[in-house]
Amino acid sequence: MKLLFNPMTSPYNLLDDLNAALRYWWLIVVLMTAGVILGWILFQIQPPLYEARAEIALNVDLSRTGTLSDTNQDILINTTGRVMATAAIMDDLKQQATKAGWLAPNSNPQRMFFIERKAESFILRVQHPNPQAALELTDRWSELALRALESASQNALQADHLERYLDGLTTCLQQQTSGGVEIHACPFQDLQQLQTEINKTGKEILKSRANARGLIPGIRFALTQPAELLPEPVQFQRSTGLLAGALIGLVAALFVIHFRLPERLSKRG
Repeated sequence: MKLLFNPMTSPYNLLDDLNAALRYWWLIVVLMTAGVILGWILFQIQPPLYEARAEIALNVDLSRTGTLSDTNQDILINTTGRVMATAAIMDDLKQQATKAGWLAPNSNPQRMFFIERKAESFILRVQHPNPQAALELTDRWSELALRALESASQNALQADHLERYLDGLTTCLQQQTSGGVEIHACPFQDLQQLQTEINKTGKEILKSRANARGLIPGIRFALTQPAELLPEPVQFQRSTGLLAGALIGLVAALFVIHFRLPERLSKRG
């Protein structure tokens, strides 16, 4: 008696599955096509997604920073990008979107806001079914980003100034403790006052460095493209949906072929 193929008891043979796939190639085509059609239908019933963009360009002033290796310059630019997407900025955008009814309170804002590096520029992108929401949130983001960069840049300059001031105080301390000739005029002649000023300046430097968020003097920035809405809805989701549908169809076809369902159905018939 001829026994039907039973993949649960027979040892698995990849060659058998490959031969079966070649015999039923038309089934793979049909199911993948059906998957693509299903993905297209699902995309059509979803609301269109609009995107607005703003671009902020950066420039490293090497006369201020000194010569930087490509790696260090890359790190500096990436650090500047993180200043434009801090938790405080993202929270502000989320609150504005929630208050306007553009975002549910418990929704994940990471699906709306994207920052993308392009050479020495950063593109701020906001995607939303409401085009006005995308435009206004992008405009708000660029405003917050420029404000954060300006604040960090000022703190970097402040830290640099304080470090030079501290160097002068340290020189004064060395002169007073060594009893040598005073080369530089010291603002404090009393040793206790000088030590107090050194400690105070050190704390201010730490605070300014923290507020600089890794920036150093010499980073320039400008809004080269204000918030602007793309003329057409973004289409990447359609491609993703079609690809997902095709993959689902392929998996379904391989499943059907592996268990020889066409052969079983034909024998029952």
